[in-house]
Amino acid sequence: MSPEPEVVTEALPEEAAPRGPLHSYRELRKVPGFWRMVAIGMASKLPSSMVELSLLLLVGRAYSYGTAGLAVACLAIGQCVTAPLRGRLIDRYSPRAVLLGCLAGYTAATVLVILTASGAGSAAAVLAFSTALGATSPPVAVLMRTVWHNAAERGMFTTAMALDSAMMGTALVTGPVLASWLSLSFSGTVPLIVIAVLTAVVVFLLLDTEVPPRPAGRRHWLGPLTSAPLRRLLIADGLFVLAVTATDVLLPIYAKEHGAAVFTGAYLSALSIGSVLGSLALGAMPGLLARGPKLSVLLLVFAAGGGALALGARLSPVAVLFLSPVAGLVLGSVFGTLRTVGSDLAKEGEVTETMSWLTSLDMAGGAVGAAVFAHLAVTEGSGTALALVPAVVLLSALAGWTARSPSGKQG
Repeated sequence: MSPEPEVVTEALPEEAAPRGPLHSYRELRKVPGFWRMVAIGMASKLPSSMVELSLLLLVGRAYSYGTAGLAVACLAIGQCVTAPLRGRLIDRYSPRAVLLGCLAGYTAATVLVILTASGAGSAAAVLAFSTALGATSPPVAVLMRTVWHNAAERGMFTTAMALDSAMMGTALVTGPVLASWLSLSFSGTVPLIVIAVLTAVVVFLLLDTEVPPRPAGRRHWLGPLTSAPLRRLLIADGLFVLAVTATDVLLPIYAKEHGAAVFTGAYLSALSIGSVLGSLALGAMPGLLARGPKLSVLLLVFAAGGGALALGARLSPVAVLFLSPVAGLVLGSVFGTLRTVGSDLAKEGEVTETMSWLTSLDMAGGAVGAAVFAHLAVTEGSGTALALVPAVVLLSALAGWTARSPSGKQG
C-alpha cells in the first residue's frame, strides 16, 4: 500500500486582533520605561501649574496685589524670553549640563524671592528676582516631550502627546489647589519650597536623558524659525492660547457680573475636565483625523464650542456651566496636536528648541489674551468679549491650515 501523499498546507496569517478603544494606549504602554516616563511627566507638570499662584500669594502678603501681579508677569517674561535659548542649549550640548545649571540658578532665585518678599525688601528687587526665577526655570516639561519624541514610535507620538496634554490639564486643576492649600495651611513660603524640591527631583530623574546631537556644520542663527510652516504653526499656537486664556479670564468676570461668583471655580474646572476627557478620547483614536488638516479641524470645533459658550452667556450662568465642558472638549487635543505637528516640522537635532518655541508662544499668547480681553470685558462687557473669542480661534485655524510639513509627515 503506497503511502498517502503528504499534504502541504500554507500557514494562514493570524487574524489581526480586534482593536478596542484603548488599543493605542496599550501599544504606548509597551514603550520601554513607560510608567517611569508617565510618573516623571506628571511630576514635571506640577511646578509650572503651582508657581504663578504661589508667587502671587507670597508677594501679595507683604505688597499690594498690583505688585504681586507684576511679579507673576515678570516670572512669565523671564520664562518666555529664555525658553528657546534653554532648548537650543539642550540640543547643542547636553541635558545634564543645562538642567544642573538651570537648577542652581532656579534654587538661588527661589531663595532670594523668599528672603526678599518675607523681609519686605524693595518691590524692584522682588520683580528682578521673579524674572530670574522664570529665566532659570529648568525646562523639564519641554524635555519630557523630547523624551516621548525619541521613545515613542511614529504612530504612537500622537497618543503620547494626548496623554501629555491630559496630564497638563490634570496639573492645572490640582496644582493651584495644592499651592493655595499649602500657602493657607502653612505659610506663603512653603509652596515655593515644595516647587523647588519637586523640580530638583524631576531634574535628577532626567539627567540621563539622551538627546540626538545637532548635525555638524553651521546652522542659521534663527534655528527652527527658518521653517515657514513652523512659523505659521507658532502663530496658530499663540492665537489659540490667546483665545484659551481669554476664556479663562472672561468666565470669572462673567460670573461676577451676573451675581454667580459661586460658579467661578466650577466654570474653570469644567473647562479643564472637558479638556482632559477630550485629550484621552482622541489619544485612543490617533488615526481619527490622520488624513487632512487635523489641527484646523480641531480648532474649528473649539470655535464652535466657544460660540456656543457665548450664546449660553446670553441665557444664564447655569447654561454657561453646562456648556463649559463642551467648550473645553478639544483644548487638550489641540495642545497635543500642536506639539505633534511641531515634532514633525522639527529638524534633526532641534526638537527641544522647537518645543521651547511653542512654550514661548504659549506664554506670549496667554499674556496678550489676559490683558486684551480683560480690558474688553471692562469696556464692552464679558458677554461681548466672549463673542469675540471664536474669531480669534478662526484666525488660528487659518494659520494652522498652512502649517504643514512639506514632506507630508504630519498627521
